[in-house]
Amino acid sequence: MLAVEVTLPSRPLALGASAFARAFPFYLHVGADLCVCSAGASLRKAYPAVQPGAPLQALFRVRRPRDTGSIETWRARVGETCTLVALGPQPLTLRGSAEACDDGSLLLLVAPVLNSLDEVTRLGLGFNDFAKHDATGDSLLLAQTARLSGQDAERLAERLRGRTEQLATILELSQSGVVYFDSGAALQHVNTALLGMLDLERVAVFALSIAALDDWIGGLLAASETCRRPLASLMDGQVGSVAGLTLALERPRPAVIHLGSARTNDGGWVFYLRDVTRETEVDRMKSEFLATAAHELRTPMVSVHGFTELLLNRPVPEGQRRDMLETIHRQSQLLINMVNEMLDLARIEARQGKDLKREPCRLGVLIEQAAAPFAEPGGAERLRVRLAHADTLLHVDAEKTLRAFTNVLSNAFKYTPDGGAVTVDTLDGTLRDAPAVGLRVTDRGIGMTPAQKARVFERFYRADPSGNIPGTGLGMSLVKEIVELHGGRVEVESEAGRGTTVTLWLPIVHEPAAA
Repeated sequence: MLAVEVTLPSRPLALGASAFARAFPFYLHVGADLCVCSAGASLRKAYPAVQPGAPLQALFRVRRPRDTGSIETWRARVGETCTLVALGPQPLTLRGSAEACDDGSLLLLVAPVLNSLDEVTRLGLGFNDFAKHDATGDSLLLAQTARLSGQDAERLAERLRGRTEQLATILELSQSGVVYFDSGAALQHVNTALLGMLDLERVAVFALSIAALDDWIGGLLAASETCRRPLASLMDGQVGSVAGLTLALERPRPAVIHLGSARTNDGGWVFYLRDVTRETEVDRMKSEFLATAAHELRTPMVSVHGFTELLLNRPVPEGQRRDMLETIHRQSQLLINMVNEMLDLARIEARQGKDLKREPCRLGVLIEQAAAPFAEPGGAERLRVRLAHADTLLHVDAEKTLRAFTNVLSNAFKYTPDGGAVTVDTLDGTLRDAPAVGLRVTDRGIGMTPAQKARVFERFYRADPSGNIPGTGLGMSLVKEIVELHGGRVEVESEAGRGTTVTLWLPIVHEPAAA
């Protein structure tokens, strides 16, 4: 075995005052009378009462070693562990060892016993107050690092909780239903919109698996739907991909929904349901409107084109020629009326009443103007006007209101056989608990069935499909739009073969009292 010889220095090592102070910042030098000769800067900082001349027993209670009431007993226990407890207002415990000096004094090489960074702060100390080789400083640094890391973790957790609450609030405000299953297929989140769409209770829904929810949705589908397990059919996609399908629900209410899905990076699934009933209905109505409009416009255009072609290409007797020109004129006028009414209806809907020129108008004046064209010779006996509210004041757009009155009267005359009477009278009523007046127009015409009455405000719809009665089928749509823009309401009562009653309700404007 190789022997290693260690040679010790030939003379004792010595430390200068500044080096000693850096190595032992908490030292305590006590004289033979057990009074403080000097103390380390860090100890004086933590315990300001430690000043030269102060008796040791007045500053500290000695726990170890015991029976150290004199310098001799201290010198007899040199090298043993000593523990000093400060008698001052701030709790402070020092631990270390005692060393005897050649001049009979005592040197206590101690360090504070600290359990937390809060104690360091309470004593007014910092990391620079400890010796570089002191493990206490390292421990405190580690404790501070751990504390700061804990605070960072708490802040991040709080931000995460806040972010989670924000997302939950956003999802709750959404009209689309959302449900999330984690990688273990456990339901983690569902919003109120989805519960309403699928008629589910929040308490019970969290017990559902994906398969159970799939079965529940399948039970709500309309009989015409062939896909009875829609969630399963969407779960073949890859991570990050989005898939969807459109379904018709029969319960809890008839609706058309778009069901979408997406797979998360951790293997979970997000499903969302969006009610597209309105969009589907709007698309259907748009297609139906275009088809109907094209058909209604095509009919007079064919007549105009056909008769014009005959006049251009064939000799026609004068009498027949005039009949053709009258037909062309009549059909072209129908085209103009139809286009104008379509434009008026579109303009009213687009502007939403922003172009209404409201002004005070007497109901009697408006009715007289609307009835004038129908009270001419041949129509006076058929029109009966009984006005009990002629002086009632309305705040309306006179031109548009007159248009609505005229359309209702025109329909009454057109759909009433020759000789049938049309009656106009007024009624008292309310609109949203406010006084209102009703203009009632009653005819004894062909009337309508309940199915026809349900469609009376549809564009281009006409109760007489024969085409013998002129019209565009837009009149009642215009009436409804105009009256509702004025804050009113339209009521229709009809019975097939017995006639129709249309009542236009409009709010009343009270005149200011005379001064």
